[in-house]
Amino acid sequence: MKKAVLYSRVSTDEQKNEGKSLEVQKDLCIKWARENDCQVVGVYEDGGKSATKTIGRDGLDDMIIRCQEGDVDFALIIDTDRIARNEFDHFNIKRELKKHGTQLVAVNQPMIDDSAEGMLMDGMLASINAFYSRLTGRKVKKSLEKKCEEGWWPGWGPIGFVNKNIGTIEKPINIIEVDPEFGPKVTEIFKLYSTNRYSVDDLVEISYKIGLRSKNGKKLCRNVLYAMLKNVFYTGSFKFKGKIYNNAKHKALVTPEIFEACQRIMDIHNRHVCRRRKYKWLLNGLAFCKEHDSRLFGDWVSHKGRAYYHGHANKGCRRYLSLDTIEKNVAKHLQTIQFTEKFTNRVIEKAKELVKQSREVKQQEIENVRNAIKQLEVKRNTLEDNLLDGTIDKEAFKRKHGEFDVQIQNYENNIATMENQGGLDVNVVVEIVSLMKNIRQEYEKASFEAKRHYLSMFFEKLWFDEAGNIVKSDYTPLFQHLIDNQFIRIRANWLKDRNLNITTYLDQAIKVFENFKLMSELRQELDKLKSPFVSPVLATT
Repeated sequence: MKKAVLYSRVSTDEQKNEGKSLEVQKDLCIKWARENDCQVVGVYEDGGKSATKTIGRDGLDDMIIRCQEGDVDFALIIDTDRIARNEFDHFNIKRELKKHGTQLVAVNQPMIDDSAEGMLMDGMLASINAFYSRLTGRKVKKSLEKKCEEGWWPGWGPIGFVNKNIGTIEKPINIIEVDPEFGPKVTEIFKLYSTNRYSVDDLVEISYKIGLRSKNGKKLCRNVLYAMLKNVFYTGSFKFKGKIYNNAKHKALVTPEIFEACQRIMDIHNRHVCRRRKYKWLLNGLAFCKEHDSRLFGDWVSHKGRAYYHGHANKGCRRYLSLDTIEKNVAKHLQTIQFTEKFTNRVIEKAKELVKQSREVKQQEIENVRNAIKQLEVKRNTLEDNLLDGTIDKEAFKRKHGEFDVQIQNYENNIATMENQGGLDVNVVVEIVSLMKNIRQEYEKASFEAKRHYLSMFFEKLWFDEAGNIVKSDYTPLFQHLIDNQFIRIRANWLKDRNLNITTYLDQAIKVFENFKLMSELRQELDKLKSPFVSPVLATT
């Protein structure tokens, strides 16, 4: 008795009502096998799978693997479109089955056989199946584009929004509405991030605490939250197939100003990224072995239950230096670095000037926006008078009045954003002065990420001996410039190879602040300190 395997597939539940359910397909194939005296040795199926590709169709893969054993005579399907909807896959699958002695049989299409006419019909049906699939895809694409043109997002709404059917089950009309539970919380997350006081990791924790969670009640993934902050959908627009649609009908959850502020903050952070890891090594990339000219790498030794920095064996450095030892030595080394008092005072005076200028500029911008609001209110009042006089009709009044309301609301949102974000804060001056007066103390109080930033601002390389002591420091160009201009004092009793005779002059300090290039570099370094892992007091600029 000959052997046969059965394969059935449906792409949607709707096909159950079209006579192509999995059970219907199996019954017809079993009937053919019985009529042709064949033993069914395998039944395979793929439910909810498209035939436009073979990837992910486990039933099809299992059927082909079974036929590769070489003892299967027929692979039964109800129609050729069950096996593939593109020509390449269709003929490729037939060729693979034929190579192992298996004939593909479509029980509803008996005209397909090994004759010239049968092969012609097979090719024509394969092309028709592919054409139907591509035509359907084009219709779907057109319908999605039409929905976009009408201002509605054609897919599932992102977090903070819900999909709603305002039509019927037979003729659904799906729209996007704000989720009354999650929507306000999403707005709050954007506002928090726009202050530049919180990292994405911080917002993961905050989101969970305020109830903004995943569908299963867990914390939102970092990548999900990051994608949310970059999604233009929340501004009342959306992007589909590379095109931005600004005529979206869903309600915006954030103002364009807050959204743009979030994008600027992410751009800054991505250039100085410091991601969380299971084990965090403070000195990776900074620590080097002086004797062997080898980079030192952080590593966790499980059997000892301790962390070490070790060298590169290929360079002959087999030292393991205790993590605690060399990181404590780094903190001690920072104690040898001192900003001169006159330089510190000059920084304070300059910072005060910047704070004052920033406040004046912000206040002027706010005043300009308030004047614009007053002008719109005058126009709105005039419009109301015209309605009472009968100069305009109700429809025109509603349209224009609504436009004025939206413009006024946008201006008021702008004012709220400027008041929330604008300008330098005097607390920043306090934090900077604390750092300049006692670098080690501020360093030891800082978080891991802040410590990493401090070290990258001061040093390019730190060289250690066999005992874990620092024997040499390579400073960053900016920091070296301050040393060379005698605005930073390095204690000679720590680094004996440096013989610095340092004196401070107020006129040199003034020259530094008048040096535009240097000031730009200083401002860039201060921008790094405004990263979200720094304390909220330090990050208010």
